[in-house]
Amino acid sequence: MIADNIKIVLFDAVGTIIFPQPSIPQAYFDIASRYIDDLDQQQVLKRFKDVFSSVFNAENARSPVTEASTVIAWRQVVEGTFPEYKAAGDDLFQELWNHFAASESWGVYDDVAGCFERLLSRGFELGIASNFDSRLEKIVDSNPVLNQVQHVFHSAQLGWNKPAIGFCAGITQRLRIAANRIALIGDRLDNDIQPALKAGWQGIWIDRTAVGENDNRADCSDISRIITLDSLD
Repeated sequence: MIADNIKIVLFDAVGTIIFPQPSIPQAYFDIASRYIDDLDQQQVLKRFKDVFSSVFNAENARSPVTEASTVIAWRQVVEGTFPEYKAAGDDLFQELWNHFAASESWGVYDDVAGCFERLLSRGFELGIASNFDSRLEKIVDSNPVLNQVQHVFHSAQLGWNKPAIGFCAGITQRLRIAANRIALIGDRLDNDIQPALKAGWQGIWIDRTAVGENDNRADCSDISRIITLDSLD
């Protein structure tokens, strides 16, 4: 599955090797309920999905990213999810920000530890490449499975969100290695695999929900596809 010339294997983070616990909308509802009365959970879920897709879309990925701009973007998500935000005060945003900075707010998929062990034993360098910010570094450092990786890359560090070309290009430059010696495993075709292929990397799609079996909209015939990291070798 991994090409013979590959030296460094990178993993997307959320949806590929880690998942929020509880889900992001659920955490938004649970935390906001301490600040705002009579919240409707379904409305919170819908508003979150709508504003998130508006703030973090492919068009906006064309703009440079910094730690400061990441904070602004997530503040827009919180404000859009909760019309009552101003009355709640900035404490709501800060608690949400801190929640997703905590290692215990993120679960690691069961197949990650074994995969990392196999690849490290074969001499691969491992890394994480994610549309995240500096909070990812602490999450990785605090987890005994994740902290085995040698490289951690995130958007606020690289200056670009995926799928912008600057994301993968920045990683290739920092690794000081030929692009065709890098592989990326990710759960999204549009945000992970297609940018990786354009950068000259190998791309391996982990389709954890097995949508590829019935999704005729995506031409996946020339893309390596797995449904679990147990089959990555």
